[in-house]
Amino acid sequence: MYEEFYGLKEKPFNLTPDPRFFFLSENHRGAFEHLLYGIKEREGFILMTGEVGAGKTTLCRALLNKLEAHSTVSALILNPMFSGPELLQCILGDFGIQSKGNTKKELLDELNQFLLNQQAANRNSVLIIDEAQNLPLPVLEEIRILSNLETEKEKLLQIILMGQVELKEKLSLPRLRQLNQRISIRYHLDPLAREEVPRYIQHRLTVAGASGDIHFTSGALREIYHYSQGIPRLINLASDRALLAGYADQSREIQRETVIKGLKSLEGEGAPRSRGAFKQRLTMGIACLLIFLLGVFVASFFLYSDYALFKKNRSNPSSPSPEAGSQQKSPQGNSFYTLQLGSYKTEAEALEIAERVKSTGYPLFLGKADGADGVSRHHLYLGQFAHKAEAEEVERTFRKVEGFSQIRVVLTSTQLSKKTAP
Repeated sequence: MYEEFYGLKEKPFNLTPDPRFFFLSENHRGAFEHLLYGIKEREGFILMTGEVGAGKTTLCRALLNKLEAHSTVSALILNPMFSGPELLQCILGDFGIQSKGNTKKELLDELNQFLLNQQAANRNSVLIIDEAQNLPLPVLEEIRILSNLETEKEKLLQIILMGQVELKEKLSLPRLRQLNQRISIRYHLDPLAREEVPRYIQHRLTVAGASGDIHFTSGALREIYHYSQGIPRLINLASDRALLAGYADQSREIQRETVIKGLKSLEGEGAPRSRGAFKQRLTMGIACLLIFLLGVFVASFFLYSDYALFKKNRSNPSSPSPEAGSQQKSPQGNSFYTLQLGSYKTEAEALEIAERVKSTGYPLFLGKADGADGVSRHHLYLGQFAHKAEAEEVERTFRKVEGFSQIRVVLTSTQLSKKTAP
């Protein structure tokens, strides 16, 4: 729409992953070199992650263009939402293999024979799976099996997994530890730095045929960076709308106000309007931070008070001595108040908690009881208190300071003390 006005051959800020517009920022250059190294050295699995819109797919396309001149055959899977057999058929098809197999074994045999033929011809075979965070766990496990296609000396297939940061979280699951251990190269694609954004915009304008008469002012570039935070896709969106707004104003100089106008058309009223609006949001954020810090201070004051009481109780635990116990009577005879810290499936779990709190100075006891489901539970008790109010004070302290959310005061018998926790 605006190409003729600006003297452009094509739109410079399309969202399609056109490798001609690939911009080698410092981080993208590092990612590109890591990928080429992993393929050349036949490292097997390579992991490339990045935020949404960071340029992973464009990097894929640029890599494929580079590989075509380096005796490499490749397959690119852009939509990995398949079952295991479907993904395998898709891989064969993208490698150009006319598959005749129906079973999983037949498909794997066909792929293995193709890879052996490529290796004999001194060609590398690369499989790139984009948006790999969408792969189901069973399919990821089957992809690991593909790495078993190898000779005695080297891998027959180099597999590049590209995806969002969720892919790293998925790979850290215990179920996928074998796959995770096989990844030899990992790289995260960061957003562009602030100083790289002007060069990125100029690069795309030049590729689109700009002759140098389109000028983004420093204020416009700052606004674009604030909006995009260096994410290439968002830079493209903001720049495209800015050019459209400039075309509407018949101006080849893109100013900050032009960018704001373009963002308003993109996001409606949510787009930034002026420096005053930005300052207003900043002031509101600082006010919220001060309120939060004040809340932390008040909470710390009360926690400190509880902790002081906790230390006092440690110095003078209210556990009665044998003499005191014989003098204190209750409606139930030799009974006392204690704190049940928790209920645990095994004695080992209870003893682990006992080890954590034994430094408080209170006596610890273990008890065992059958639950309503017939399963025995191990209970851990702390302290002997003659009065319920004393027990409740310590309960509040342990709940706040030590984090025992299930702690409760119980009235129990001295028979409980027959098994004392170490």
